[in-house]
Amino acid sequence: IKLRMAVDHQALLKQFEYLNHMNPHTFEVEDLDRLIKSATSDLENFDKERHEEFKKYEMMKEHERREHLKTLDEEGRKKEEKHYEEMKKKHADHPKVNHPGSQDQLKEVWEEADGLDPEDFDPKTFFNLHDTNGDGFFDEQELEALFTKELEKIYDPTNEEDDMVEMEEERLRMREHVMNEVDANKDRLVSLDEFLTATKKKEFLEPDSWETLEQNQAYTEEEMREFEEHLAKQEEDLNQKTADLQKQREELERQQQQLNAQKVELQQVEPVHSVSNKPQSPQMLFPQTLFPDSNPNSIPKL
Repeated sequence: IKLRMAVDHQALLKQFEYLNHMNPHTFEVEDLDRLIKSATSDLENFDKERHEEFKKYEMMKEHERREHLKTLDEEGRKKEEKHYEEMKKKHADHPKVNHPGSQDQLKEVWEEADGLDPEDFDPKTFFNLHDTNGDGFFDEQELEALFTKELEKIYDPTNEEDDMVEMEEERLRMREHVMNEVDANKDRLVSLDEFLTATKKKEFLEPDSWETLEQNQAYTEEEMREFEEHLAKQEEDLNQKTADLQKQREELERQQQQLNAQKVELQQVEPVHSVSNKPQSPQMLFPQTLFPDSNPNSIPKL
């Protein structure tokens, strides 16, 4: 059965390279499958980019901390290092985090968020309660909403030691883990059947402990070294550009001074030219003996 839609298929062909170019006249089920696969791939790439951006964020944080330590004396460094270790320890001191997507984790949501008796936990009812748009699937946003209670155990926006950027990375890690465990057809959606199947697995009933971000550093020391080398190269390039711009500025100032000096010289020469260009009087054109004075009556008679 062909799925026909009132669309400009030629425009879609230009916009989406993954459509079936062998059939340019209709939009079919195969084309829809290609669109879904392409969108899924795009979202996976987006998640990868988010992880990379987070890694850079963490490395920049550590780089700035190290640079700050260099500005302190020995006593100041010891005090700062002590405070840093205290904050790390305080952040790690939180209640046990349930394995995302496990029975324990979902029961906690059932009891604390839904206000229901954990003894009455029913997976199908739970699914319907949290399928907020009622489409029969858990999408990524609906899944991530299930982890809020777990994240609140680790992160508090009012605490100095808790970083909300790290909280969002932890949320992403939890969602990816559950998707990998439950999303059998890899369409980035969890159907009711997929969810119910997952609730019968050992991983759901007897999960391993969940390792949080503080137990999994986002970068290696080698990556940190390369990152700092890259920053140093950027700083070197920036300094060189600054020096080049300074030289250009000095050259422009020198040229401006030359132009100003030439302008002054021209202004000094201009009055002489203006005098020589004035019309001359008769006394200057003829000998003074012919015009002893300016009185016309004193001119000799011929």
